Amino acid sequence: MADNPINVSLPSNAPMMGVGWLKTLGRFGMRMLGWRLTGEVPNQSRVLFVVAPHTSNWDWIIGMLALLGVGFKITYMVKHSLFFWPLGRIIRATGGEPVVRSDAGGVVDQLVQQFESHEVLYYGLAPEGTRSKVDRWKTGFLRVAQRTEVALVLVSFDYSEKEIHIGPVYQPVGEIDQDIQAVMHYFSRFKGRNPHLQS
Repeated sequence: MADNPINVSLPSNAPMMGVGWLKTLGRFGMRMLGWRLTGEVPNQSRVLFVVAPHTSNWDWIIGMLALLGVGFKITYMVKHSLFFWPLGRIIRATGGEPVVRSDAGGVVDQLVQQFESHEVLYYGLAPEGTRSKVDRWKTGFLRVAQRTEVALVLVSFDYSEKEIHIGPVYQPVGEIDQDIQAVMHYFSRFKGRNPHLQS
């Protein structure tokens, strides 16, 4: 059981959520599961968190406990088919927004519009796009970065260490193929809950 499950630095303008008992619940859940949250959120007003590896629904549960434990709120994408009652209300209350995966170009445009219309926005997505094994990750987050002044922050879920780590900030070189390979290479060192599904 992790004694101190939350060790993360947040900027003063970071969007926060929840009340005291929710923070207590999140930290208790992290301790019970033996997980910890570490790292640093950059002092940027608009951040796109790139989260991987994503191989299980447990990622959402553990990730939500971590966010509740620190009181940090991000907006994140969830496939639209999960927005049924009562799960849909829970997802929305914690920052989830529905997305239709088949409309990839529309998702990029939606994200660009979101970042351009908000002075402060913290958004999270999984570039694998699915919990199934894929040969190539979706590159929408890189195209969003090309069109906006958003900071790309890599967030790893490592089941071998039971640790979610925020950072580093990734600086794209501007070549989609080169950038996606570099990001995939970084995340390849971390073990998902179902490693046989990792790319």
